[in-house]
Amino acid sequence: MIDLKIVEAGPHHADLVAIKAYELLDELYDGKPPVTDEEVRQTCHQLFEEDPSFTALLGYGPENKLVAMMTLTEIMALFAKGRFGLIMEFFVDPTFRSMGVGECMIGEARALARRRGWSCLELNSPGGESGQRATNFYLREGF
Repeated sequence: MIDLKIVEAGPHHADLVAIKAYELLDELYDGKPPVTDEEVRQTCHQLFEEDPSFTALLGYGPENKLVAMMTLTEIMALFAKGRFGLIMEFFVDPTFRSMGVGECMIGEARALARRRGWSCLELNSPGGESGQRATNFYLREGF
């Protein structure tokens, strides 16, 4: 387990969030993401500036290296009795996987959900081989 510092990102972190989001997309789409890195950067800035339901968490490891990123959004549904959180993107640097980083990030997402009064926290998992690994992780984390 590594020492991880997690911060809630703000507009001034948009470029960092976008970089990690693009790394995630690059991995999920085998080097051929459906959007460019510039499109991800622009969208990230726009969401931070215009949509208060969008938030992100950044995880910093040794030597203050950015090793994890998660984006979440607040949505509403009758089944959830109102507002709840949805994890949209979640990336842990491959060299830091299986070191407790993911568990710490999920723990912070749950704490954020409690602070915001969300009734629950949900997520989607990608398909394919990497998706199975992610699904197994999420199941271990109680999703």
